[in-house]
Amino acid sequence: MRTTTRLSFLVPVAAAVAAAACEIVDPELPPGLDDRLVLVAALNPDSTRHPVMVWPAQLSDTVRGAVARIHRAKDGSNGGEWTLVAETKDIEDFDVCGRWYGYSRGPEGLCLVPVAALEDGVAYKVEVLAEEHDTAWGATAAVGDFTVDAAELSRGEGDTVSAEWTRSAAAHRYMVSLRLLQSGNVVTSYADGWYVAVDGTSVTAPVPEEAIEKAITPFTLDVTAMDVHLYSHIASGNAGSAFSVFPVQNVVGGFGVVGSVRHRSLAVRVK
Repeated sequence: MRTTTRLSFLVPVAAAVAAAACEIVDPELPPGLDDRLVLVAALNPDSTRHPVMVWPAQLSDTVRGAVARIHRAKDGSNGGEWTLVAETKDIEDFDVCGRWYGYSRGPEGLCLVPVAALEDGVAYKVEVLAEEHDTAWGATAAVGDFTVDAAELSRGEGDTVSAEWTRSAAAHRYMVSLRLLQSGNVVTSYADGWYVAVDGTSVTAPVPEEAIEKAITPFTLDVTAMDVHLYSHIASGNAGSAFSVFPVQNVVGGFGVVGSVRHRSLAVRVK
């Protein structure tokens, strides 16, 4: 079953990027870094709308004349040549991006939503241009369709979840979780509950009693496929004030991540 899951796992990641950006653009550092943009985009082929978050690395700065573009890799070019498939200059309410990424920025943050139908496994480049800022861009492959075939919760001494799903093209890791809260078509995800990351197409893992108590009933298992860029980004970095460390990034000419994500779910059989 297809779901639209809020990417609330990006909250600490985006905070890490912002904190690191604050460190990097210290006025004492060499000039030029304050021309950079922070770009976050997680392309989902299940949607034609692709929210792009952008803000200046220098948080006291503003972004003017922003344009977000999506390019598709030309067949056989191996990402060396690109075709423009979407472009927008329209600035949407930042809540549009905030709801998708589970994150809110101050007034300097912008949300642009280019519209394009994406193909599984094909490489795409997201690019943001703005006045008096370096062009920022990142590329990834759109993760493919997949289905969750089985999900089972074994109760007893040591509760265990077992699940199986089909492989998703271009997926690097799968985040597996019990659904916590549903509101319309938006659900909370990993930040507040139990989850496990696996690189295969099945999992058998113990689940804490607390996680089961927090999960909504009837139980639903959510599986999120991520490309290597998005997973590496959220699994790294530290926003601590004493030892701020950048997360892994793939944005050229700026900071942040361009990745791909896809969600599937299945009702859990309890035994």
